[in-house]
Parts: sequence; C-alpha cells; structure tokens
Amino acid sequence: MRIALVLGSGGARGYAHIGVIDELKARGHEIVAIAGTSMGAVIGGLEAADGLADFSQWAQSLTYFSMLRQMDVTLTGAGMVKADRIIEKINEFCGNARIEDLSIPFTAVATDITAYREVWFQRGPLASAIRASMALPGFITPVVMNDHILVDGGVYNPVPVAPTFAVPSDLTVAVSLGGRPGMAEPSVSNADAADVSDDAGRLSDGGIGPLRREVFRELAARFSGPRSSAVSGTESDSAAADSSVRSAATGSKPSAIESAEMTLSTSDVLHMSLTAMQEMIERFRAAATPV
Repeated sequence: MRIALVLGSGGARGYAHIGVIDELKARGHEIVAIAGTSMGAVIGGLEAADGLADFSQWAQSLTYFSMLRQMDVTLTGAGMVKADRIIEKINEFCGNARIEDLSIPFTAVATDITAYREVWFQRGPLASAIRASMALPGFITPVVMNDHILVDGGVYNPVPVAPTFAVPSDLTVAVSLGGRPGMAEPSVSNADAADVSDDAGRLSDGGIGPLRREVFRELAARFSGPRSSAVSGTESDSAAADSSVRSAATGSKPSAIESAEMTLSTSDVLHMSLTAMQEMIERFRAAATPV
C-alpha cells in the first residue's frame, strides 16, 4: 500500500517513529509522503533523506556523557540549549539535502509565535526546517526568519495530517506520542498486512472511494501551498507574513534560520507560545460552538 506518514511531536519518545517506519517497510508498504512536527520532523526528514538508518545506529551508540556533549548549553539565549551541534550532526546524515530534492515529499511544521500561525517547510535546507520545528519553548532556543520567531510545531499542530493531503495515497498513518502507557490496547495483536490491504481495497471500490476522491480534490487544492490556511489577522497580513518567512526558509544555506538571541528571555518565549496556543484553542472552540 501507498502510505502517507504523519509523525507527531513528543521529545525522546519520538524514537518510536523509527520502529513504525521499520515495521511499515517490513510489511512491504511504500511511504509516499511524510509530515512531521518536532521529533517527528527529525525522524521523518532523515527517512526522506535516506539517512535514518545511519542516524539510528549513531543514536544507539550514544552514552550518557556523549549525549551531554551534544548539548550546547547557553546562558544568554531564549532557552537553555542552542541545538547547533545536534543539527550539524543531523545535517551530516541528511547530506546537506534540500527538501524539494528529497525522494519522498516532506513537510516540517513549525509555529510562528509572532503571527499566531503554523508554518509548513516544503522547500529549502532540510536541516534548517528541522531546527525550526524542534525549537521546544523554554528548552531549545527559537529561530528567527525575517523578524518572525519560530518555535516547536507542536505548539499549534502536534500531529500534522493536512500537509499530506496533496499526495495521493491508499492510507494515512498518523503516529501520536501523547498517549499514556497502559491506556490503550490494540484491538488486533498481530494484524496481517495482506488482510489490511484487501479490506482497504474493498472499501475504496465501494462507497468510500468516490467520496474520498472528491474530498481529495478539494483538499489538494486547498493545502497544496507551502503553509497552513489557518492564519489569524487579515488576508493581506497573512500573505505578507508567509512571503517573509518563505523567502528566508528557501535560502541556499542552513544559516537562513538563525538562533534567536535578540532581547528575548526564556519567559518571553514561553509567554508568547502559550498566548499563541490559547489563540488557536479559542478559534477552534468558537468554530465548534458558533453564536
């Protein structure tokens, strides 16, 4: 089956994404699109760049002290860690790849806490996109693009399904890392891949198929651009903000995204991130309960 893969945020729990990818491949499925947030963007980007196997071996070889050496602690930035060393290492495994040159369509999602919007990286240096997507507020320093401050995509969209809509697929697999251990048990302990394929084929040939194609055409037209349509402010302000961020994101060098030293403190970034999250929740609640 052709799989559109969505990898959610979740810090160190994101290493579970490697097992998901390995299992999908072992069952003979083809991954045709990947979207990721935070650690999901790290693992997804490495897979799209054919660097995940080497990264996995390197990560498993890390000791406690060698891991600490990857942490470039800062006392002046708007966070505790710059993450420059780990991004340099990721860039080595990615081979300085650009997103538009990857063999698998890939989207990394970050949050713009100045414009209250999510940003989709679908072009430009892969390492820079990953760096923006994994900038956990309060821990990893945010990044700046043309005066826009970007933090972890999980602030706005922890499991970014929408970016995969533009790529035809048989099935979308979305991996959320937010569950608690023991809260859910699989309904089938050992599903057979062939049975799943047969069931999906029968559903597609029936009533779901025509409906899915119609929905796909509508969503593909809506989401084929490099960002989400969920933007606050006027449309002209939105377009200007998007153009500003995109022009920096598609630069020729990873340095197009810079660490946010500026005058921001860690508390400033946390406050801005919480405000952005609150604004998003308010919009969704207002849409769900119109008056």
